[in-house]
Order: sequence, then C-alpha cells, then structure tokens
Amino acid sequence: MRNLRVSAVAVKAAILGIAISAVSTLASGQGFLGMKPPEVNIFAGYSLVRYDAVPLGFSDKLNMNGGNLEVSLPDLYQGWGIVGDFSGHKNDEMKMFNYTVGPQYRFELKGVDIFGHLLLGKSRSRLLKVGSSIIEPSSLGFMVALGGGADIPIGNRFAIRAIQYDYMINSAFQDHLHDMRFSSGLVIKFGKKSSPPSF
Repeated sequence: MRNLRVSAVAVKAAILGIAISAVSTLASGQGFLGMKPPEVNIFAGYSLVRYDAVPLGFSDKLNMNGGNLEVSLPDLYQGWGIVGDFSGHKNDEMKMFNYTVGPQYRFELKGVDIFGHLLLGKSRSRLLKVGSSIIEPSSLGFMVALGGGADIPIGNRFAIRAIQYDYMINSAFQDHLHDMRFSSGLVIKFGKKSSPPSF
C-alpha cells in the first residue's frame, strides 16, 4: 500500500513536469499563438523544516533535514508566473513529503531577483516514533504555503537562491499544524531569459 502511495505522488510530479515542458516546447515555436519563448527555472537545494509536532504528543517542534525542488515559469505576464514545488524531509521521529503548485510574483531589486508565492497542495506526514500520541502513524493532509525568497544571478543561466522561507499550514492528523521551511540552493534557467519588473 505504501508503494502505491509513493507511486501516485511520483506520477503526479511527472505529470506536472511534462505539462510544464509541453508548455515550454509549444511556446518556443516562433510566432506560435503570439507567445514568446518562456523562461523555465529549476531550483534544487537543501531544505530545513521546523515541524509543529507538539499537537502530536512531542515536547517541542521537530527539525527535519531534506531537499526542495521547484520547476517554474517565472514570467508569464509582467512578473507573474506559476511554480510547482516538491520537498521531502526526515529525522529519527518523522518524515514528510509535500507537493504544491501556485502563482508566483517576481521582481528585481538592485540586481537581485525577489519573489513571493502562494502554494496549494498536499502533505504526507509519517510518524516513525509515535511518542505519547495514540493517533495513526501516517496522514495525508491539505497544504497551504505562503513564502518567498531571493535569487542572486550568476551569469545568464544560473543563480544562487540565498534564502527561501515558507510558512506552511497543513491539515495532517486532522489538525492544523503550522510549520516553517528554509531552503537554499542552485537555480538553473532555460529558454529565453525574461526581465522581471525592476524597482
């Protein structure tokens, strides 16, 4: 059963990746529907989650290490774009996987790309040590993430994501858990580079 759940998540991630690739391919045709070839950004990096584990019977929040992957079309219209976000985290007590999608706004400030986004999706949380709680060890809940960050360009095709912060609310274990995620890593840019609004 667990393998089926993992497979379902992988299928959804693959579908989103294929859809974004298809949009990029179609739009890259010269003059197709009057669209310019879009920029596609892929971010991958280290991520730390502060998980709201107190309602689950733990004495404090849990720190979980993991990774964060994003695929985005950052500038579909005047700085507005769309992003698909995937992350996985784990420690000795718990592991967590999130897959979300939503709108993003990006602008340039003194040569640094600043962005903010609102992401909606699902979060799978699994307790590895139940602690003092008697709830079920695994739960799939709704996820809302509000956050943003800063990318420092390195040439035309790369950037360093200095910081990305997300405040996440998920309904795992029939509760409203308030988590924080910090991510940092490398951004690779494909297609025609767009110029976000500048301030």
